Amino acid sequence: MSLRKLALNVLIFIGSAHLVGCGGYAPSTPKTTPPPKAAARFALVANFSSNSISSYAIDPQTGQLSPKTTLPTGGFHARVIAAEPSGNFVYVGNFASNDISTFAIDANTGDLAMVGSPVPAGGGPRFIIVGPTGNVLYAVNQEANTISGFSINPGTGALTPLSGTVSTDVAPVELKFHPSGQFAYVANFNSGDVTVYRVNSSGPLGLLGATPAGLSPSAISMDPSGRFAFIADFSSNNVAAFSVDQASGALTRIGQPVASGAGPTSITVDSRGRFLYVTNAVDGSVNTFAVDIATGALTQRSTVSGGTNPVSLTLDASGRFAYIANLGSDSITLFTIDETTGALSAAGSPARAGTGPAWVTLIN
Repeated sequence: MSLRKLALNVLIFIGSAHLVGCGGYAPSTPKTTPPPKAAARFALVANFSSNSISSYAIDPQTGQLSPKTTLPTGGFHARVIAAEPSGNFVYVGNFASNDISTFAIDANTGDLAMVGSPVPAGGGPRFIIVGPTGNVLYAVNQEANTISGFSINPGTGALTPLSGTVSTDVAPVELKFHPSGQFAYVANFNSGDVTVYRVNSSGPLGLLGATPAGLSPSAISMDPSGRFAFIADFSSNNVAAFSVDQASGALTRIGQPVASGAGPTSITVDSRGRFLYVTNAVDGSVNTFAVDIATGALTQRSTVSGGTNPVSLTLDASGRFAYIANLGSDSITLFTIDETTGALSAAGSPARAGTGPAWVTLIN
């Protein structure tokens, strides 16, 4: 098997002391600000090999996960979860059955209930994401080299296919939107590029062009200011930074790529654009990079061990916690985040998941 095929198969299957008083003075305790609570109340996990979705309650103080329920998705190889803006409905992309499942989520308990039957997508929906307007779901179909669009019924969560599909290059694996909502970017694993699209107000994407992005682009993330994009290269074990033209959406590489661990599979930028996190599925490491907010340049700060085959990382909106899905050890690892350095520190024992957890979505 070639390196490229091996890498693609891994992609598919695989975060006080005080002075003591003396001489008659009472002890002095400095004032401290309590750390922020977790913003999310529930965590949802897509279990790739057990074809299921698991829900957890989140402790607001510690970020720890407490398991609630696990339900079958009705499809095969649950790969990714996307939530619509209200948080009332979530969607699961089932890679092997080429469809998308819909679940209603109880706002008080976090319990899930499947809504209808899975809706057909294209071949191998590797990634799904709700668009900038909040009423369109996009599916990136890795085996069909297309993007499908679905309108979302806000009352029922039901998906209705939009007419036609949009072509990508070869083996698209992830789609991210520019913060302005005007542009979309798709990482194409086998063709070594990122295709750029304009987002039309009604939902369809219009192709603008393509940018070379290494041997095997496996993940992409946008800086919250919209000035920079970051792209992981699975085969070259690195991450490259690009500037974004605000008028055209075009990408221009910034300097040389920086080394990551082996087999980078996900990139996540924090909400303030100061730190970037990379999960590396082959060697089990997770890198923290500092982002120069003026230039977009990356500097590696620290590396920690995740579980076996960490494939995705999700940040809580509070900035305190990170959750990592470990495909090979059937677990979710919780990390706390140092506010100053961005460093990750493992917190408690990993939470058990189904078989092959591939994605974590947080519900506020």
